[in-house]
Amino acid sequence: MTLHLIRHGETDWNREPARCLGWAEIELNENGRAQARDQGRALKGRGIRLIVTSHLLRARETAEIIRDELDEGTPLVVDPRLAETHRGDWETRLFAEIMREEPDVWRAYREHPATFRFPAGESLAEQQQRVLACVRDCAADGRDALLVTHGGSIRLVRCFLEGHGIEAFHTTKTANGGVDEIATDDLAERITVFLSPGD
Repeated sequence: MTLHLIRHGETDWNREPARCLGWAEIELNENGRAQARDQGRALKGRGIRLIVTSHLLRARETAEIIRDELDEGTPLVVDPRLAETHRGDWETRLFAEIMREEPDVWRAYREHPATFRFPAGESLAEQQQRVLACVRDCAADGRDALLVTHGGSIRLVRCFLEGHGIEAFHTTKTANGGVDEIATDDLAERITVFLSPGD
């Protein structure tokens, strides 16, 4: 059994000058819709029996386009645990503006992601806990599944799988429409242990 994690297709805010999205709602642009169609075609015949998506518009739209390419009968479930970090006061702002106006906070985000909390938002550690809980539940479900999510969510899953901790958050990137494949052998059990330290 395999889980496929896909980052949503491109939005205008992913293009330079890029904006911080977080939980802000924005639809895919035409390139993003094409990316979703291409991934749907590429995944056809891969045995996907379940699609689980973040509740945010850009992810839901990606999931719906992929489902149309795969099979309209594929179950699609919305799960907010897959959402990007709630980025509070940074959402909708240009990254260049944040770096210029809040250099110390930006430096903390880049240099100490494991302890960082977005101003008036969520920490990366909190996001990792909820994202991994969703991945665990999908792994335990037993069906090959596609999880439609966000760049930060995928990087936090990688931090867990590679055993590097959240300090490695900024060392990898995922392009819009990029896919990670994860084998599920013992995955649910490993995540359960990680989420319940000391039990």
